[in-house]
Amino acid sequence: MRKMVQGTEHEYTLYCRKMGSLGFDPHTLALDLLRESDLHLAGEFTTNGSRAYYDVGHFELSTAETSNFHDLVVWEKAGEKILDWLRRVMEEKYLVAGAKIHAFKNNTSPDGTSYGSHENYCVSRSVAFPQRFVRELVPHLATRFIYTGAGDIIDGKYVLSPSAYLTSTVVSGETMHDTGILNTRDEPHADGRSYRRLHVIVGDALMNETAILLRHFATSAILQLMEDGQLEDVPRLKDPIRDLWHNVETRNPEQWKVELEDGSTVSPIDVQRYFLGKIETIVEDHREKRALRLLEEVLDDLEHKRSKDAARRVEWLDRYFAIQEASEKDGGPEVEMMACKQYSEIGVERSLFYRRQRAGLVDRTTDDEAIKEAIREPPADTRAKLRREICDTFNIEMIDWSVVVVNDGTRRRIELLDPYATKLEAAYVDAS
Repeated sequence: MRKMVQGTEHEYTLYCRKMGSLGFDPHTLALDLLRESDLHLAGEFTTNGSRAYYDVGHFELSTAETSNFHDLVVWEKAGEKILDWLRRVMEEKYLVAGAKIHAFKNNTSPDGTSYGSHENYCVSRSVAFPQRFVRELVPHLATRFIYTGAGDIIDGKYVLSPSAYLTSTVVSGETMHDTGILNTRDEPHADGRSYRRLHVIVGDALMNETAILLRHFATSAILQLMEDGQLEDVPRLKDPIRDLWHNVETRNPEQWKVELEDGSTVSPIDVQRYFLGKIETIVEDHREKRALRLLEEVLDDLEHKRSKDAARRVEWLDRYFAIQEASEKDGGPEVEMMACKQYSEIGVERSLFYRRQRAGLVDRTTDDEAIKEAIREPPADTRAKLRREICDTFNIEMIDWSVVVVNDGTRRRIELLDPYATKLEAAYVDAS
């Protein structure tokens, strides 16, 4: 597989009853602490190439540009750890002993409020948009949640994917209301003549490393296959929204169904097996082959209802088990909702997910040492590394993903239009 620059954005929720009563917003306080720390690079950027900012009442963190699905997992988890460190600092500095700040990586609140967890892929501008994306990518996005869904309780019922459940149309430019399977936002953050930033919003905030990896492995591989013209025989879905809504509320794989344009009915697993076969033709190294085997094993486990095996890698299923275990001790809707949300806490001492990870109930794809290094350092093979070097070398007047203005007496504007550039020679420099 070719390199493909990709990243994620997450709106995290921070909650503390005591801080609210004092007029403090933990989201903005966390950002202030981050910008006063040695993890701050310049502007809204951190030393590891990520960007942290305030967005619609949340602390949002966008990962640095990564070039592959494996690194994406590492830098996304590093973002979690950065926010968890800020949470602990706030508890120690601003709260009395015993008071807590809770940090959640999810998509909905108990009051029904939803917020974003988005993916970004740097794709070729040569692929017709949105026509070919609707025809070739939507079948994947409309069915992948069977293994990428995070699970959640919404409207009093358990759904496999909160984002899929709240999706209302096939194509949309909206990101908060009337959201679509395919989003039309066009902000390339690169040379717009060559690249498009595909903004995927029909995805969930995930805790499970394998689920994150498979989501990006499959989606980036399918985007490469699209660029290579290898998906002309893709299954055509007759009504993806209707089937999305049916399947997202169904936990039994035997009841999953998708109607094709020719009138036949198949399972979302069948659609994903089509993509699996296509992906197999382009995998090369051991990581890609391992990811392919993982995806095949997950589809097999789901199809044959090997729930305990699948739950090690499929988050909606493991969360469901965690909720059921909590309700067995003290049943009721409030207990179930509390367990559902506690699963997504990022504090390892409070999170149901991390408790289950420590117990060996979920699989991992990386390790703590790699994540620890990624907290401070950017990926070595993307623009994030070059942006870090520029900031370490010059005084910075302005910084964004694809441009840096340095103040060295000339106010040079450095255009970082190539997301794969790692050397300054590849950047466009304008002295003004």
